[in-house]
Amino acid sequence: MFTEFGRKWRSLRRTLSPGEWAARHIRPESGDDHELNVNTPGILMIQIDGLSYRQLQRALAKKRLPFLSRLLRQDHFVLKEFYSGLPSATPAVQAELFFGEKSVVPAFMYYDRSGQQEKTMFDPRAVDDVARTLEKRSNGLLRGGSSYANIFSGGADEAPFCIQSMQLRSIFRGFSIHTILWFVAVNLGKIARIIGLSALETGLAISDFCVGVYRRRNPFKELKFIFSRIGVCIVLRELVRLHVKIDIARGLPIIHANFIGYDEHAHRRGPGSAFALWTLKGIDGTIRDLVHTARRSEKRDYRIFIYSDHGQEACLAYERKAGRTIHQAVAAVFRHGPLQRFDVAEPEPAIIPHISLQQRSSGLLRRLAEQADGAGKRQDPNTDRIHLAAMGPLGHVYLPERPDASAMQYYADELVKTAAVPLVLYRRGDRIICVAPAGSGELATMAPQAFGQEHPFLAEVTRDMETICRHENSGDFIISGWRPDHRSLSFAAENGSHGGPGSTETKGFLILPDTLTSEEQLSFRPLDLRHVVSDIRNQRLPVPLSAARAANEAPEIFTVLSYNIHHCRGLDGKLFPTRIARVIDRQAPDLVALQEVDKNMRRTDHLDQAAEIGQLLGMEHRFLPLLRDQTGEYGLAVLSRFPLTATHYTPLPQLPVNGRTEPRGIIRVTIATRHGPVHLCNTHLSINRKERLAQMRYLVDQYLPGEIPASDPVIVCGDLNASLLSPAYRLLSTKLLDAHRVSATESPKPTFIASYPLVRLDHIFASRHLAPVKGQVIREGECSFASDHLPVVSTFLYDPVQSDGHRRNNHG
Repeated sequence: MFTEFGRKWRSLRRTLSPGEWAARHIRPESGDDHELNVNTPGILMIQIDGLSYRQLQRALAKKRLPFLSRLLRQDHFVLKEFYSGLPSATPAVQAELFFGEKSVVPAFMYYDRSGQQEKTMFDPRAVDDVARTLEKRSNGLLRGGSSYANIFSGGADEAPFCIQSMQLRSIFRGFSIHTILWFVAVNLGKIARIIGLSALETGLAISDFCVGVYRRRNPFKELKFIFSRIGVCIVLRELVRLHVKIDIARGLPIIHANFIGYDEHAHRRGPGSAFALWTLKGIDGTIRDLVHTARRSEKRDYRIFIYSDHGQEACLAYERKAGRTIHQAVAAVFRHGPLQRFDVAEPEPAIIPHISLQQRSSGLLRRLAEQADGAGKRQDPNTDRIHLAAMGPLGHVYLPERPDASAMQYYADELVKTAAVPLVLYRRGDRIICVAPAGSGELATMAPQAFGQEHPFLAEVTRDMETICRHENSGDFIISGWRPDHRSLSFAAENGSHGGPGSTETKGFLILPDTLTSEEQLSFRPLDLRHVVSDIRNQRLPVPLSAARAANEAPEIFTVLSYNIHHCRGLDGKLFPTRIARVIDRQAPDLVALQEVDKNMRRTDHLDQAAEIGQLLGMEHRFLPLLRDQTGEYGLAVLSRFPLTATHYTPLPQLPVNGRTEPRGIIRVTIATRHGPVHLCNTHLSINRKERLAQMRYLVDQYLPGEIPASDPVIVCGDLNASLLSPAYRLLSTKLLDAHRVSATESPKPTFIASYPLVRLDHIFASRHLAPVKGQVIREGECSFASDHLPVVSTFLYDPVQSDGHRRNNHG
């Protein structure tokens, strides 16, 4: 009844869903050539740009991220550290994640030696040049999918709002006047929401503008920030949300969406500012919407990853600290010494971090043609100049000719002493020399002083910095504003920065399902995440927890799980054996008793469910058919990670009620332990009270005494269709112990119906040979809708003393 009502409700909801309508009428094609079903793996990757591990924890503590907090508390997601690599900026992270190449660019802004031109990763032409090189070497991770608000498209078929493929037509592809009118009508509520949120953000932005002007900040920059705030925090976020929901409805195999609102605010006001944290609430709500949409998908089993590509360091602008720009400081250094005859090239017009939205907008409005000869592609006709590319806390100084080793050391020392640059690196042959206020030496030796002894990724940062120093487009000098014992400096006018080797800017976070990682793996880098995602796309599943402790003989402590799986059809209507396996796997049981299992039934796509779940878990399986039709069978199953020494099938009594009855039975398996055999009986009793009681009497009075020696431990479990007050439950309690009543400090929890459990129908009983250690009803995460019942789990300690006592009594 519950399932049928849910099916009709879901059908109505899909009919009225704007996302489903858009998927059918605007972008109807599927994401790949494979036949789609709910067990086909899909991937939803959500990036919160610039949110460090530290600021995430702060936001969680301040309840700014209630949905992410719930994911970590209840839904079997785990939080890991995410090392960005160097430079700690989105282009490098996404290149490593999408294409598998580390440190693909030496900085966000650099000088292309071969092309003799300055490049920034906000320029679509520069990004496209790098992307073409990457695409020749490896397949993009996002092939066949979609990519939103990223630097690189990652090989995606569709990449709206990405720097690499900034085109108006990519956003409105498939729209006609007719569909646009329908789209507006169907999404009128969402459009009104965007307008309302934009109005609210406008009010906040104007207030912030007035405060900024009062504090003598540049009024023109403050005015531009109003528009970037509204665009990034509201309009872009909502457009990405809408596109992603359409793609989920279409069943695309992989979707990657980047939300840049926090990063935008953190650059301008600082990573811990109230305005930066304010944006997280809206991002959290968007993530909640997308995750719920992905979980309701009837086309794919979406695995969800939420991560930040890097963090942000609270910083001080170099100009405020030194009283002059970095360009002026570098020019002063090179007025002396052997390179004094070379001028330092004039800097391009200042590029501040929050111009990212303006760059995206200019691409969106097809202004790229007007910028064809602009800063991003302008070739330098005069190559005998010193070039400085410094945006953020990491910069490069390019020399027209390289002086000898003593001159290189002289200039490095002058950059630290005279220009007050905290850290300078350069190549001397095969070695990387590091110069800091504390002294100079090889980077491998100086790393603790340069980066900080307490740096969370000291070894990794050292290796990656050496890689950057050897990059073909790195400067002759690499300058960094990172100071381990003081506030970091940035060469741009900003209060939050990233790109350098700082302990916070290199430490993002990754939230992923607990089945895709181990407790031992404390941190990931982009390449690690790429491997996990690639394995899912290629359907290479991780080793199940249930199979990770394989043994030839059962130990003294083992775990039993009993679960009515409702032929793998959940309350959401999905036929989903993979989800059932995932629910079981999280408990890492040794023995599993399943009820309502189908084999080759038409209603469940002719799947052998016991075999499929057993294969996914790496467990041996046994199946007992109770009902047969023209196509298949229905019954009970047992899974075991131990070898089964015996299997028995026994029918239970039937009492026709109004001429109708359903066959019931017991499947019993035996496992070997060092103390002797242990028997597990799995059953599913009648829903009729009289028939159920008759079956229980047979089980207690005839089956157990007649089939199992009194000296052997026995476990009886299953869906007994009996509450704690029923005669059938009380009868079994006279023979065996309710494992949950003995082990739990409070009364056993209800197991049915899973979404709102009211009554306990599922039980695990055991003889006195086994001491219950722990018993619980599993209700977290997917359990509340994977079946109409909740699984019950008990852990037992084999008690050989009780067994010996039984044996002595029997022989006496």
